[in-house]
Amino acid sequence: MFELIRAHQLNIMLGLSTVCVVVGFFAMLTRSLPKRRKRAIAYIEFSSSILLYSDRLAYMYHGDTSSTGYWMVRITNFLVFFMTISVVHSFNMYLSDLCINELAMPKIPFRLKSVELISFIGWVMVIVSQFTGLYYTFDENNAYQRGPLFLLCYLVPFLALFIQLSLVVQYMKYLSLYISIPILLFTIVPMIASVFQAMFYGVSLTNMAIVGIAIVVYVFAILEMNEILENNQNRQLEEANKKSLSIRRSFQQTVTAVANAVDAKDRYTKGHSLRVAEYSEKIAKALGMDERECFRVYSSAALHDIGKIEFADIGSNGVGKHTKNEDEAVRKISEAGGKILSGVEEIPYLKIAAKYHRERYDGNGFPEGLKGDKIPIIARIVAVANAYDEMTSFKETRQPLAQGKVRELLLNASGTEFDPRIVDTMVTMIDKDTEYLMREQDEESVEEADKNDITIVSRMHFENYKEKVSDGIRISKEYLKISFESRPDEGFERKMSLPAIILFDSYDRCVHRNERNIKNLHYFEFGEIWMDGHTVSTMARNIKANVNQKVPVEEIDPEEWITYDIEAVCIKDHVRIKIGSRVLSADVTVALPDALRFVFLGITGEHCSIRNIAVKEVALSADSDSITRIAPQQNFFTRKDGDIPNVEVDGYRESYSRGILAEDGMRLIFRAQSMHLASLVHHCGYILLYSSDDGTVKGKNYAEYACVRLDGDECTEEGKAENKLSVHKSEDFEGWDVFKELCRRGLDYEVLFTRKKNRITFKTENAGISIECTTTIPDITPNVYVALTGDLCMLMDIRVR
Repeated sequence: MFELIRAHQLNIMLGLSTVCVVVGFFAMLTRSLPKRRKRAIAYIEFSSSILLYSDRLAYMYHGDTSSTGYWMVRITNFLVFFMTISVVHSFNMYLSDLCINELAMPKIPFRLKSVELISFIGWVMVIVSQFTGLYYTFDENNAYQRGPLFLLCYLVPFLALFIQLSLVVQYMKYLSLYISIPILLFTIVPMIASVFQAMFYGVSLTNMAIVGIAIVVYVFAILEMNEILENNQNRQLEEANKKSLSIRRSFQQTVTAVANAVDAKDRYTKGHSLRVAEYSEKIAKALGMDERECFRVYSSAALHDIGKIEFADIGSNGVGKHTKNEDEAVRKISEAGGKILSGVEEIPYLKIAAKYHRERYDGNGFPEGLKGDKIPIIARIVAVANAYDEMTSFKETRQPLAQGKVRELLLNASGTEFDPRIVDTMVTMIDKDTEYLMREQDEESVEEADKNDITIVSRMHFENYKEKVSDGIRISKEYLKISFESRPDEGFERKMSLPAIILFDSYDRCVHRNERNIKNLHYFEFGEIWMDGHTVSTMARNIKANVNQKVPVEEIDPEEWITYDIEAVCIKDHVRIKIGSRVLSADVTVALPDALRFVFLGITGEHCSIRNIAVKEVALSADSDSITRIAPQQNFFTRKDGDIPNVEVDGYRESYSRGILAEDGMRLIFRAQSMHLASLVHHCGYILLYSSDDGTVKGKNYAEYACVRLDGDECTEEGKAENKLSVHKSEDFEGWDVFKELCRRGLDYEVLFTRKKNRITFKTENAGISIECTTTIPDITPNVYVALTGDLCMLMDIRVR
């Protein structure tokens, strides 16, 4: 290796010296470096370049007896010795700058000042050696010869480097890697190179090492400054983001305050604007809008009713008869809202909802009669969200409409009043909102939220039975755990003053005793379970309780708080409740009328208090063996199995038929019948196209391509294909009420499939509705399957032809 270096060292020297010159100029032009450090690095690079180039010329003219050779040998050797000390001195300047700027020292350390003195002595000795031959001489052939005190020339730079190394080692932990690594190398590598140079005479390893490390010093300095600049930029960006978020929060708080001020005019519009904004933002997200666009939708929606502030005498609930003047004023609200917000010129989108949310998709709206896509997308979104909140809010003349009714009304207005794409998005949100959370809360529930929200409440008190009941918590196949402490009121016996739980179903998750609410909100009570194991069956088919009394109630101090631990789980039409306390343990099984309803648990009691309520859903699913049946499984099927087993779908896409391979020319024949509780148009069968490794729905590598309801609506979830759905109603279609009745009686379907490579089309017609869906799968997938599913329906006698 050393022979290779010796053979090419002149070229290596030329290359390194050239690089040093270039780096030196770059160092002078670099603005990111401190001035003193920039000068020090330029000094290092230029002195290193002169050192190595002089060394190269010294080798080239070695032994040259010409007049030029005579002077070149003497000048270049002088420069080699002189510039070696200059490089060490320039490095000392670099360290001095680090001590002041990086280590924040008040003054330059004495050790570095001593290096200044040593460097000066070294320069003087080099000059003296020219006249005394102290370091070197030249023979008659003009060849370089070492002098008697040659080793003394190494003493000065090595002593300086050792002093610098001691400083570097002491303070290295306070410096970044970009600084500490090169300065450590600068002090160590030349020493190591000198040892090897003494062993291999004729190779200028020391000088080449010094020059190489000098280049490394600059590279690392630039890397360090880049990191500093990047960190500063990130800090500035972070500060800008914080400022932007602060401005955004302030803006949102202002919008919220204005929206609340508008809604405060009428008790029936309380919270309306912010609910519309929330629903609008959800629709925007579902449509694929980015965060910035969603924020614009929310802000504009929150101020959609701002025009009402100019009409103080108009009722804001939008329900009931208005006088002619009031009706005319309502039409002018949109114009007023647009005019009010037009003054906010820096935020032009803010006025869109206020001005255009009364436009209709068919062009019959106001104020400008815009049609279709001419209506701004924000206004089309807000129009649907506003209508939804109107229908799901409490009004002076009615309770909130049932979710199914809202769904049907929106679908009936699709394409006329509202954008069909946005209606479809809203309907999908309704279908997924199985617990009816997207609604206005009952005013009493809102006022008592801090008292009755069992997920956060710390204490509840009950006087008369059922006078107060917590909001319901849904019981599902995931284990639900509830704990609380209870004691009777003063003067009441514990055995008669106990907490209880009520099992029920309701659109709003609340227990009702008012007949109108029971009807409108589809309230259905299954039974009661008291904390002493006593049960009451209301509409459950059966309730069975196994109670183990541990301690007689009479022996319990009336002032003692008893801790109750409750575990609840539901599998299809059976619920299991376990109650544990130091007084007793109870295992209660409840057979529900069917598996079609949700089951909610509400906490109530009589003449007692409860505290420290905790609710937790465990991420552990129960199976059918977790509950022993106390009533036979109900069979709603009216027909036997066909080629594959019948399917009962108790909830939205809750179960699926076995997958059938989709083939060209295949006919799928089946009977679809809605359950007795079905009341909505979408309570019917669905056709699903998908693929998976094992052919099952939700199997490994599951990909969903299309899911079409037999009412003509699409409900594909995260579809992986392009669907073209065509739905036509013939003269035989008698309306949705008739369609629902036909579904309850049962309809026989025949679906024809055609497949051409990656394009699958299926067609069917029944009850005056013809459906054709063409699905184009991005990649050619050999095995595409068909399955049947639905919502509150039975799929029977499924045959493949």
